[in-house]
Amino acid sequence: MKFTLLFVVLLCTCVLLLPAQTATQQSAMRAAASRGDWPTVERLATQSLKADKKDRVASLLLTLSQLRQGKDKEALASAHRTIAIDSSIMQAWLMASECEAQLKHPKESISLLQAAHNRFPDSLQPTWALGMAYARSGQCADAIMPLEETMFRRPELIGVMQQLAHCYFATGQINESTQLYERIVDRDPQNTSYRLLYGESLLARGDLEMATQQYREAITLDPKKTDAYLALTSALRAQKKAEEALLVSRQLTKIDPTEAMGWFNVGLLSLELKQPDSSVRAFKQAIALRPNYSEAFFNLALAYEEKGFREDAIQAFKRCATISPALAPDAYNTLAIIYRKEGLFADAIAAHGQAISLRDTSSIFHAARINTYFEAERCPEATTLLKTEVERFPESAELLYACARCLLRNGERASVEAIVSKLDVLSPALADQLRLMKN
Repeated sequence: MKFTLLFVVLLCTCVLLLPAQTATQQSAMRAAASRGDWPTVERLATQSLKADKKDRVASLLLTLSQLRQGKDKEALASAHRTIAIDSSIMQAWLMASECEAQLKHPKESISLLQAAHNRFPDSLQPTWALGMAYARSGQCADAIMPLEETMFRRPELIGVMQQLAHCYFATGQINESTQLYERIVDRDPQNTSYRLLYGESLLARGDLEMATQQYREAITLDPKKTDAYLALTSALRAQKKAEEALLVSRQLTKIDPTEAMGWFNVGLLSLELKQPDSSVRAFKQAIALRPNYSEAFFNLALAYEEKGFREDAIQAFKRCATISPALAPDAYNTLAIIYRKEGLFADAIAAHGQAISLRDTSSIFHAARINTYFEAERCPEATTLLKTEVERFPESAELLYACARCLLRNGERASVEAIVSKLDVLSPALADQLRLMKN
């Protein structure tokens, strides 16, 4: 059972609530709690509560013992009973919140912490717990203020600093995130995870060289840290250093041959460097390790197309479309273009239809379909479609140009003139091309 850092602190302090002068029963409970004998604590606390229903110490220890044994529902009831006995016991509020968190009730957990934060404004624990709870539930905007207060009062808590930096990053406060991660790395320079987070923040800020330096430092600290190689590859690629990035990716595949993303990066970078044979081999290896790796199938198809293996490319695009709703529209659109190149215009138009049905808002997909009608010399069939497309995407230069070519072929010169006027503003180069075609 996983407990938060704050709750570990709570476990250590809760037993100290027992008064110095205790009865025999309380002494036994205290001894059992100190050695972590939670079933005994539960039994003794239950006995004490039978004798005195308002025994706040027994009620609190009963809550603690149940929570430590994974009896979250029982512990929650005991925590609320403790609050009813004495609402000034801060630990009871914190334990009730922890119970709700363990029961996967984040809203209820946070609500209890908010109440504790308001009730005990001078205590750091509720503020600390509230900030961490907000962060755990993805409410980073709400987490920032309590985390900032906690860090101000306890600047040595590096875990709080890291969580605050994460929340800055998640809310788009990249400068604040970067500055805080820099402090964290200065505090703990041997921690590779902190260096990776610092590098990610630097990368988001556009400091590519500094990010690269952090990733290299992480690899130096831990030569088998796969995340560091992946991050370094991304940073080098962002700097258009494809050859160097490829070397890093190949190094990763030697260190960990089972890392599918390492092979994917080898394939992607090989493709960028016009090495389709190496690219195909790498993508196949990535797929062997992760059979539903949709991005690998998509780029494998591109590599096959680069080699001129059109049928293999078609099958890879189809596989990608089958397993990835996110990539399916792009796969179908690229598939349509391959069919067009092969002169299979009926198949191309059908594939265009599939792409558009999945992402109807893409003017690029609509323009690609019009281009297929043009290449197939079937512009008269698209007469109604052309009018609809021009009205729907009046700001898309690519689509307007595609429609104008078909309209010109259909003899609708007045419509073409209207499009040329629009393209004079949107894309003068395309407007000039249309004028040449008209003449």
